[in-house]
Amino acid sequence: MTQSFQGFFVATLRLCVKIFSYFPVTAYFGELSLKRLTVLALAFILVACTGIPNIWGSSLPPIPSPTGIPTDTPTITPTSPATSTPTITPTFTATLTPAATLTPSITPLPSKANIERAIIISFDGLRPDAIDQAPMPNLMELMNGGAYAPLTARTIDYPATSPSHASMLTGYCMEDHGVIYNKFFMYMGYAKGTDVFQLAHEAGMRTVMIVSKDKMRQMAEPETTDVFEVAYGEPAIQKAVLPQIEQDFGLMFVHFAGADNRGHKYDWMSGEYMKVLREGDAVLGEMIKTLKEKNLFDTTFFLITSDHGGHGSNHIGLIIEDYRIPWITHGPGVVPQILDLQIYTFDTAATVAYALGLPIQPDWDGIPVYKIFGEDQIRIHEKYPCKT
Repeated sequence: MTQSFQGFFVATLRLCVKIFSYFPVTAYFGELSLKRLTVLALAFILVACTGIPNIWGSSLPPIPSPTGIPTDTPTITPTSPATSTPTITPTFTATLTPAATLTPSITPLPSKANIERAIIISFDGLRPDAIDQAPMPNLMELMNGGAYAPLTARTIDYPATSPSHASMLTGYCMEDHGVIYNKFFMYMGYAKGTDVFQLAHEAGMRTVMIVSKDKMRQMAEPETTDVFEVAYGEPAIQKAVLPQIEQDFGLMFVHFAGADNRGHKYDWMSGEYMKVLREGDAVLGEMIKTLKEKNLFDTTFFLITSDHGGHGSNHIGLIIEDYRIPWITHGPGVVPQILDLQIYTFDTAATVAYALGLPIQPDWDGIPVYKIFGEDQIRIHEKYPCKT
């Protein structure tokens, strides 16, 4: 025993003696029983002073106190552990499907380099303001998807069929190509100078001319055209031109004379004038359809124009409507736009030659309209270049 416990035991024994001295215990239990009772009392006191085992389990360990600093023994109130409700978390088995690898497909825009053939279409006597009024839906579709000059294109100062068409196809002013008449004079020969049909033929292209007036023969020499055919009336033109498209070509010229004929007979902008324009537009629609069926449309350059306009029953050059002509381009590389620069009919030959990659003639009065391809217009007409 330690010294403190021995002191405690002696004090307890003395207490028991005093208790027994105040009560007549021996009278009840006897001397022997008194000794037993004393021992028993001491045992109970000793047990009370020692730790009683916890039959329910180990007690919480005492919190240690720093040496030499008296502390109060903390009262620990055991609490029942909270009853936890199990949370069921669903488990998903994700099946990962690899995403398809997308390779960007860039479709190149058609460029001038994709042009493989060209068609020049002349609606003889067509005024620009008649296109919508007729209406001419196939021509309007090409116009809306291409580059066109609604107000700034004009013919030569002599607004007549032969001289104007000669300028259109040769690139020269009237005094230079020599067709100063509007009749078919075979003895006068052919338009002078290097025309666009000669250039195309020399480049190995198949050249075709389908016309509605026999005097158009003088616009190009026979040796420069692989096919030359006169077809009177819009139905005849369709019958002649579609087989030529099916055979393919390099350069084609198609001439519709109906509007000029009806204008002279019934007046420009009359009902009959509008009717024949719709008939010509229907043939244009069949030409486009055939080109698409043969997979030729997307590589074909169109230039649709006229030789002159008209008013009343003539086109002798009294008012601007006699001179103003439509000038519409459509095809690979053509940037849709409204053209506001001055264009003359002899620019047609130069522009078609440029579109086909043919050499531009230095003596031409016509200038290629580069702007239709989104290029800088490196040359313009400062003024009307012809003397007559």
